[in-house]
Amino acid sequence: MESIRLERKSLYSFYTRMILASLCLLVARTESSPLSEKTYESAVELLTAFSGENAEQYKPFFQFSDETRIVGVEIHAVGTDDTDARYYGGSEVWKQINNILRITTADGFEGISGIVSEHNGEFSEEHLLELQSVANNLLDLKSLDPVEVGMMFDRTRPEMSDASRSSIDIALWDLASRRANRPLYELLGAKRNSIEPYASLPFYDSLPEYIEAVKEYAKLGYMTFKFHVWGQVEEDSKLVKLIQQTFADSPYRFMIDLEEAYNFEDALRLGEEMDERLFVWLEGPIDDQLLVQYKELKNKLALPIIPAGYNIYSAEFIREGIKTESWDAGRFDATTIGGISKALELLMIANDAGLSIEIQSWGHSLAQATNLHLMLANQRTRYFEASMPKEAYEFGMMNGNLLDKGLVVAPDGPGLGIEVDWDTLSMADFYVKTASPKN
Repeated sequence: MESIRLERKSLYSFYTRMILASLCLLVARTESSPLSEKTYESAVELLTAFSGENAEQYKPFFQFSDETRIVGVEIHAVGTDDTDARYYGGSEVWKQINNILRITTADGFEGISGIVSEHNGEFSEEHLLELQSVANNLLDLKSLDPVEVGMMFDRTRPEMSDASRSSIDIALWDLASRRANRPLYELLGAKRNSIEPYASLPFYDSLPEYIEAVKEYAKLGYMTFKFHVWGQVEEDSKLVKLIQQTFADSPYRFMIDLEEAYNFEDALRLGEEMDERLFVWLEGPIDDQLLVQYKELKNKLALPIIPAGYNIYSAEFIREGIKTESWDAGRFDATTIGGISKALELLMIANDAGLSIEIQSWGHSLAQATNLHLMLANQRTRYFEASMPKEAYEFGMMNGNLLDKGLVVAPDGPGLGIEVDWDTLSMADFYVKTASPKN
């Protein structure tokens, strides 16, 4: 099944990896501490645990009544050719869809989410159709609490993808914070109001294009840049050497994302060639499942090591990575793992262990904003990942630009804060909309 970042590799590779991952997780479940198995019954309970402050004041904004019931569900699948991307030299071109879920309530409030799905070679309605299959379930909900709704779907729709769970969960969190008339990160327990970004670049075919991209995006105020590369150590080594020669005396800093394409020996070689004074981290150097090899890389290299984070992101796996001491920081994206609710649980596990989480935020403005609000409520994330080309990922948004004087800030307004230009969406290269009003 093609879906968000899980689909970058072939289906055969994906299912093989998932079988192995399941075996790994069985071991993790067996060995995890009973104290780590805390479950939460409501959003208020989860908020209280995450923020460390009593969140009872927010209870009214999650409550259901006949006046607050969901009366409309819209799903928009929006794709533009400008966001076509490759993530390493061996990958295909992926067509990206911004899947927007919009729920409206009887008293005039709405909740919105945006989830990016990627498909090999062509735009796809797949995510839209899965969401459409649960539209009537959303209209029939007797709860607006994202935690309660998530548990309900666990029982009634266990086959639902994490991407669709994310769409629903995030829209409900957006709805609650709009009702509270507060930005989402304040509802979550704000720790700051800005964060340093890095420009996350797609794969380029030639070395000079990387140099030009750095210079071009530096004009927008970015000082840190992440490269998606060839996934072949000889080619990637040439880029490392060129970057170190070209920018040795610059204020710029860099990261490399290997998309799990390497074996241990090649990852060690490239990591040893990367000057830790210029490079911030090496991301996804090997298969995320190889926790012991990750630990060995981390111990051998001065350069920080983090996982790819989009294939395996369960609580059990993060606990096992912490136990093994595999990473300098963990990684996941709230829009792929089941939403804000799941992200808060994972962040608490990491925070309790003193492990930073470099939250992903690749995608269109709504997906970026979702992860940004988490970052602003959690101090143990150093950078915001900004997708390039920047303007392409802001399509259809009235205030999609999150960059302000070299920092990323949440947009003004309650909830996610992103305002959608609904009329502009239909001008995309690919656009499908479905709507399900309550009869």
